[in-house]
Amino acid sequence: MRAQTVHAPIVAPGLRHSVRTLLSRRSTRALDAAEREDLAVAQLRATRPIVSGVLLCGAVLLAIIALFELAEVTPSIGYPVWAQLLASVGVAGCAAGVARLVQWQHRLMLVLAGTLLAGIFMSMPLPGATGQLALRTGLFQLLPLALMALMVRPVSLLALALLIVVMAQLRIALYGAPGTGTALYWLYTLTTIGFGLVLAGYRTDFAVSAWQMRRRLVRQAHTDELTGLLNRNGWGDHAVAAHARAVAVGNPVAVVVLDIDFFKRINDDHGHDGGDAVLQRLGGIMRARVGATGCAARIGGEEFAVLLEGNDALEAEAFAERLRREFGKAQGEVATTLSAGVAHHRPGESLGDQMRRADVALYDAKREGRDRVHVADVS
Repeated sequence: MRAQTVHAPIVAPGLRHSVRTLLSRRSTRALDAAEREDLAVAQLRATRPIVSGVLLCGAVLLAIIALFELAEVTPSIGYPVWAQLLASVGVAGCAAGVARLVQWQHRLMLVLAGTLLAGIFMSMPLPGATGQLALRTGLFQLLPLALMALMVRPVSLLALALLIVVMAQLRIALYGAPGTGTALYWLYTLTTIGFGLVLAGYRTDFAVSAWQMRRRLVRQAHTDELTGLLNRNGWGDHAVAAHARAVAVGNPVAVVVLDIDFFKRINDDHGHDGGDAVLQRLGGIMRARVGATGCAARIGGEEFAVLLEGNDALEAEAFAERLRREFGKAQGEVATTLSAGVAHHRPGESLGDQMRRADVALYDAKREGRDRVHVADVS
């Protein structure tokens, strides 16, 4: 068995919470922890190739500057051309690692390493060298500005901002205040950080809006509007995945298929409003019994299905009987009954095969007189 690697958090949980609160946006404060994590994962997936591309642009920029120095069209800041080209390859390697690595903490380390490497060779001259330091520094600052706009985790934003401040302080410590004075230099540095934070905030707001819209569309595409249960598409996605997980770990899994008796007669006698009321009544009962995370669906006009993980055939039959009795007691103006078929999973059987057996059991129940539950052969 392969040992699992446990990655220690970069910062303590208390500090991480404080950073998240400080850097959080109004658009994310209404989300719970699970929703924020889902949003973060979606953003990380979307921004990873862009972050890699920005680092790659930094590598190309560093190589171009080295070639300019080789052609003597720009003054050097002390580093040999071969060292700058080697640094360019290192930054490109960081970009490739960002594109491939899965753990966001590892990608953050590469982003910081690539930014630091580019900053040293682009804007921190060796002792005795001068060069066009102001222009080089301004050119380099485009890199962290773009990266800050793409950072997703608050700790990543904070780490990149701290790196910019440390590099600025190191330049002053090594080379003294620039000709324009320390105050303007720090204003320039902090403005870079400020613009990065503003851009990151607007990008986050847009990401939240897009994520919420996508969730609404997915929910609409997977939910039956009348009953609030999954529709056939939702059943195909959620139930198939849940069935595969249960089978993979060896948990028992049962399928219950239900059908409202004499539903056509209800529509004929009471109109579609009467039929809709019956469907809504059964949908409400099933949602209450299965819960928000369960797999219950309206898979046809008056046909419903439930996937029960961890239930054998007898437990599934008892579940179907409770549904049938509760549905019978909750009669409104339109009285009707419910029939059900139950099938327990057989080794090697797919969800579709199991549902077909449950469907056969359902119609066996109807042939026996309706308003009953029939269990498919489990041998």
